[in-house]
Amino acid sequence: MGTLTLFGLLLGGICRETIAADGSRYAHHDGNARFLHHIDLYDVNNRKITPESDQPYSPLNTCGRCHDYQTIAHGWHFNALLDSGLRPDDGRASEPWIWTDPRTGTQLPLSTRDHGDRFDPREIGISDFELIRHFGARLPGTIAVPAESDSEKPSADAAEDDSSEPGVETRWELTGTLEIDCMVCHAMSGRYDMELRREQVEKENFAWVPTAAIRLGIVNGEASRIKTGSDLSDESVQSKLPTVEYDANRFGQDGTVFFDLVRMPEDNACYQCHSNRSVGDHGIEPRWIHDEDIHLRAGMACVDCHRNGIDHDIVRGFEGQTHVTGQSIQTLSCRGCHYGVTDESTGETIALAGRLASPMPEHAGLPALHFEKLACTTCHSGPAPSGSAKRTMTSLAHSLGSKDHRTGDEWPAIIGPIYDQLTQRSDQTMSDEDAGQESPNSSDDEADTGHHAETGHQHLPPESMIYPQRGMWPSFFASVDGDALTPLPPETVFEVTRRSLRVRKDFVAELTLPKLGRSDRQEVLGEERGGLKDEELTTDELAKLEQKQAELGRAEFDEKLAAALEAIQKEMQVERAAYVSAGQVYVTRTSADLNDDVWDGSGTADSLTELALLDPGKFAESTQQSIDLLTWPLAHNVRGAGQALGAKGCLECHSDQGKVFTSTVQAVGPAPFDGDVRTMASLQGIDEDQRLRWNQMFTGRYLFKYVIGGSLLVVFIAILGGLAAKAGALSVFGENYRAS
Repeated sequence: MGTLTLFGLLLGGICRETIAADGSRYAHHDGNARFLHHIDLYDVNNRKITPESDQPYSPLNTCGRCHDYQTIAHGWHFNALLDSGLRPDDGRASEPWIWTDPRTGTQLPLSTRDHGDRFDPREIGISDFELIRHFGARLPGTIAVPAESDSEKPSADAAEDDSSEPGVETRWELTGTLEIDCMVCHAMSGRYDMELRREQVEKENFAWVPTAAIRLGIVNGEASRIKTGSDLSDESVQSKLPTVEYDANRFGQDGTVFFDLVRMPEDNACYQCHSNRSVGDHGIEPRWIHDEDIHLRAGMACVDCHRNGIDHDIVRGFEGQTHVTGQSIQTLSCRGCHYGVTDESTGETIALAGRLASPMPEHAGLPALHFEKLACTTCHSGPAPSGSAKRTMTSLAHSLGSKDHRTGDEWPAIIGPIYDQLTQRSDQTMSDEDAGQESPNSSDDEADTGHHAETGHQHLPPESMIYPQRGMWPSFFASVDGDALTPLPPETVFEVTRRSLRVRKDFVAELTLPKLGRSDRQEVLGEERGGLKDEELTTDELAKLEQKQAELGRAEFDEKLAAALEAIQKEMQVERAAYVSAGQVYVTRTSADLNDDVWDGSGTADSLTELALLDPGKFAESTQQSIDLLTWPLAHNVRGAGQALGAKGCLECHSDQGKVFTSTVQAVGPAPFDGDVRTMASLQGIDEDQRLRWNQMFTGRYLFKYVIGGSLLVVFIAILGGLAAKAGALSVFGENYRAS
């Protein structure tokens, strides 16, 4: 793994302006109007590009002449590969990068950030080069590059590990660096071609991506076809490097190129990486049956809330986020925007409610306890809960936006909504005592008090509140060392297991759910019925075929996975290999017998002969967390008050069938054995008997209201009757008095 350095340090002195009176070497526009960008293009060697040039333009050397590239590069979208000491606080965990390989049944959540139970790719043996090759289509770029000295000789660890990809880091010399591409976000809608970006990343033409995606010219050649370790001084190798044929029509008479861009990114740019689709029982659900986010429907844009300055430290919108500038951003959260911010100790208003004309929520009759236990998004965001959590597809995980034939069954299997507290590693969880301490990076008026302006109640620390979330169960090959499981490099695993697994494209379709042959069908249905198409069969007959398919899949999985684990142990020199799926740990039967740790606590074990299961409880807590359900909060789409949870009344949640508590989530993975089924109440740590007793109080509330109302009516009638009788008696008395 190469040491990471900064482009700004490696290639300093790009902008030659002296520091001005305002403290910056960069001039700035300061107006609200769009600044027209007729600019000269420069390549990676800082040479001006003309229509006759064949080298790609460099955003660093082009945009960086007038914009503070090094400051921008520390922004949220670009700093993931930087050392943690060089980037701001990572903040709340978000959707991980999920390394998915359908050929090996791998869905491995990764993050270089300090984000809970995600795996650090560098600890697994995944290089930055491999990360960019795998995820670069949805990564706007990075300033992280390997130091030249590190690319010349392998590290000690790499030298000892012959199974690692030979010289993978030296491929930077062939591919160039995936520089931060400003136009991914700032190009006018329709000007930037994400499909071309994806194609160039797949070809390993990293340095050529910005040129191709903005359609400045045609890129010829593929760096991926050049053998690793090739000598760049060789003319035959140089002739194979990608080149650019620039579109001369894009250049003006003065040699400049017009970049049609906007200061504030448009929603379409955000959608490229932040779209999601719900998957129902019949596949991907059509868009038209779902409503747009209420904020977008009202005419707002993504950047109205998710703002940033030149630092590109994006306001993510969660409570407690601190900004690198020290500027208070409390009113850019749900609660802060709609209710304003009040100092808890003095009662002084720090920020008024109703930012951007947001309405003041009424929440009539809603007890204050809800604001202490629930995040705003719990009732207002994401799909409404149903009987069970459903699969979801996202841009980052499933490349939504690229051309493909999707069914909704593609891996990774992301499911939601899941109603639970935010999860972190045990050593990262905020304690109640820590929650009351001010962040060292926050100013006096920036620390998030969690104050609810309407009720005057302080809610629990954000980690303790219930949020709607998405989640997944990791699946991967690993080495077992005592009570620890360590994922193995997925690229190496594929090379080692390809002969034993014999999977061409899809682990599930080819191994665990194999296609039934004619003889298999006839064995189940008979010679005549077995020859018919599925459309001509009855429901019972289709069910029998599914059962046969599952039986064959379990047998194939048992045999081939055992062979794959044996191959890993032999070729990767792993003492004991395992495969993790749906929270279950599979090892070879031989290994389990040798270590005397076969686990029979699951019905899955009855179907295995070559494989055996290990008890997840035998592993350290950190390992148990890493193979269990991994979740991250969702925020969109936001639903209005009429569509929020509880709009139908208390019983929508506080009944025996309240979905926010009774909806279930099942552990799923590529293996043919699903895991446990859990209710949302169990995830939240709520005792089921206590919940049912509590519900009885709500069920009886309506009867209680009728009883009280009826009693008051009887009392009222009795009072009226008494008053009437009294009035009659007084009338008689008056008549008698007058008569006397």
